[in-house]
Order: sequence, then C-alpha cells, then structure tokens
Amino acid sequence: MRKVLNSHFFIISLIILAVSLLVFASQVSAVDNSASGQNVPPGLLKKQTYTTVWGKPASPGGALPFNRPSGTPPFGKGRLEEAKLRVCRLREKNIVNRSNQMIRHANRMVEVFDSIATRIQNYYLTRLVPQGKTLSNYNALVLDIQTNKNAIAPLLQAIQTDIANFKCDGNDPKGQLDQFKEDMHAVIAGLKAYKKSVRNLIVAVASIRGTGEGNATGSATQPSIEPTALPTLSQ
Repeated sequence: MRKVLNSHFFIISLIILAVSLLVFASQVSAVDNSASGQNVPPGLLKKQTYTTVWGKPASPGGALPFNRPSGTPPFGKGRLEEAKLRVCRLREKNIVNRSNQMIRHANRMVEVFDSIATRIQNYYLTRLVPQGKTLSNYNALVLDIQTNKNAIAPLLQAIQTDIANFKCDGNDPKGQLDQFKEDMHAVIAGLKAYKKSVRNLIVAVASIRGTGEGNATGSATQPSIEPTALPTLSQ
C-alpha cells in the first residue's frame, strides 16, 4: 500500500507541473488575442467594417463610396491617431486585467513548483537516505532548481513594471505592449526551465525508490509530460 501511495504521489506531481503550464499558456494566448484586436465586440467590428466614416453604408461589394463633400479636408494623421487612441482605450482595461491575471498565475505557478520540489526533497532526505538510497547528483539537481527559481524573480518584476506603466495616452503604448510580450516570452521560458529542473529531481528520486542500498545517478528515462501545444505569443 505504501509503495502504491508513493507512486501516486510522483505521478500527481508530474501532472500538476504539466497542467499548470498549460493553463498559463492559455492565458497568454488570450491576452495576445485581445491585444491584436480579436476580442473586439461584434457590434463594433460590424460598424467599423460596413459603415463609411460619414455614416453611410458601404456598397455590397465592400468598396466605400467616394462621396466626400466639396471643401471637406481629407483625413489627416491627427484623426487617425485619435481613432487609434479610442480603440486602444476600449481595449486597455481588458488588456490590463488579463495581463495582471497572468502575472498572478505565474506567481502561483512558482509557488506550486516550489511546494512540489520541497516535498520531493523531504521525501528523499527522510525516507530514502535513511534506507541507504542516495543520488550522487542530488546536490546538483537541487542547485539547478534553486538557480531557475531565482531567475524567475526579476522576470516577473519586469512584466509587472511593463503593465503598470502601460497607458494608451502614453508616449509609446504600442512599444510598451510589445515590450510586455517580449518580457512574457522570457517568463514562459523561465517557468519551463524551472518546471524541467523540478521534474528532473522527481524522476531521479523515483528511479531509486525500488533499488537496494547504494548510490544512483538518477538517470532514469523521463516520462513525456510536455504540453500538446507549447505556450507561444503570436506576433
């Protein structure tokens, strides 16, 4: 019974690692879709697509009738910038809210990974080591986990700063959003590295559970738990 429970413990830990990253990836995709305009309300999109700037419907073929009144100046850069600003403000709250949700979830993932790593280390030190079952590379595995965990902190701080400074009426809102996406790529890569280091420890410890006394390297074949769709951000 104890062996079965231990086996379930390792399997559940691996599943938690995979599911956490998949959920985070879906939130990243949602924010990126919002930023690229895919979440514009249908009514607004229809109005923008099928109505001319003078309130007259477009022709059936989709071409806009050129019936600008005599003496009316053509659209200038100022009007275009003003239109972009209005659209940005419509999406700003949604982008900020989803981005903050991603940041919170990323922090929770770090906590989950840390909790799993701590439990695995405690299991190794309190259950396996007293039985004479040890890993020659245990310290290296733990150091790799700590290194990747420490590397996440400044990455999370960067995206928090990005979204806190994002304003549609700022000097370069598009540049700010692009920077947020770039920094989010770094966070995703950091979380994947952290997850991999925790998984390496899980697999190594699991590989010596059924062995006799002695020293093992923990080089057992790792189970495949990669997400079916790797987290990405569309450009």
